[in-house]
Amino acid sequence: YWETFIKAYKGYASYLWREIINPDWHNYFYWLIIVSVFFFLLEVVLPWRNKQPIPRKDFWLDAFYMFFNFFLFSLIIYNAASTVVVDLFNNGIKGIFGFDLQAMNPMNNWPMWSILLVGMVVRDFTQWWIHRLLHRVDWLWEYHKVHHSVEQMGFAAQLRYHWMENVVYRSLEYI
Repeated sequence: YWETFIKAYKGYASYLWREIINPDWHNYFYWLIIVSVFFFLLEVVLPWRNKQPIPRKDFWLDAFYMFFNFFLFSLIIYNAASTVVVDLFNNGIKGIFGFDLQAMNPMNNWPMWSILLVGMVVRDFTQWWIHRLLHRVDWLWEYHKVHHSVEQMGFAAQLRYHWMENVVYRSLEYI
């Protein structure tokens, strides 16, 4: 599994580097920048609060969280570690119990539109419950309170969250 980890790490690092050095219309990295600049300018022209400073308090902290959580966290650990965990889980189930979860999926023969619809509803419901857990379970709240530390709202304030929230959300969503 070490080889899987290294391969996934290198793969994501290559992808991220290509995203940074090759701006084009399909590039998530630059779309994040373009959309962010657009909403920052919109906040300047149409401020939510008239006396809010430009840039607002902790704007650069939120910008850091945005890039860290969307790009660097995945580069540092998440992409490679999650690839190994998914592989271990799938191979472990197959090796221990002798069946393939993907082959047994009852939705394999469903039309694509119904799979997408069910997937969106289930994921939304799951994320709602995970968010409730983040507020109600003390040790999870310790991570989630970073998100609630914003003093002046702005477009990037929603993106201020502890990196462990990625781990909590994705782990529980996978299960």
